[in-house]
Amino acid sequence: MAQADSNGIHALSMRKLAGTLGVEAMSLYHHISSREVLLDLMVDRVFEEMTVGGPEGQNWKSWLVALSSRMRTVLIRHPWAVGLLDSRRNPGPGTLSYQNARLGGLRNAGFSMDLAAHAIALQDSFVYGYVVQELALPFEDGEVDLEELQGFQNAMQSGEYPYLQEMVDQVVSRKDYSFHREWDYGMKMLLAGLESQFEQSK
Repeated sequence: MAQADSNGIHALSMRKLAGTLGVEAMSLYHHISSREVLLDLMVDRVFEEMTVGGPEGQNWKSWLVALSSRMRTVLIRHPWAVGLLDSRRNPGPGTLSYQNARLGGLRNAGFSMDLAAHAIALQDSFVYGYVVQELALPFEDGEVDLEELQGFQNAMQSGEYPYLQEMVDQVVSRKDYSFHREWDYGMKMLLAGLESQFEQSK
């Protein structure tokens, strides 16, 4: 996982891993039969890291926010995992426990199984998508440096993109702007939508 964190998942091979460990590549196959099995184990460990306790003692919204924040933290730590988490065909106990706990937390809060399934799909879509965008941004920690916007602004000099220019002028170029605000806003929207559906289902 450390090798993938540093160099990306595509740079990870059994041969390179063996070199890092100072052993022959063939010796790894006595413990892990293939790179695919290795990826299964890595993904399972990521799910273990994302696990938080159930919503006991707090309402489901606070719990969902805490779980989403934990997901985001872990995925930023392991950026290679975003595209792999839901692709594995042989889920391990960490994966299964994580998914079961999420459903259980919502079911115990009174969600129908159908609404709980919608909730975790929405949560995954928002968190995964946000992290992909956050990791791709050309500025550090969500903070925009006006000099970093110069290339973007130069490309709009023709005046053909008035709404993009308006967004840059009125939103992005403000001194207090940070892309991180979109996380809070997105979570509020997600929770408001789920709360509305939850109340209607009672």
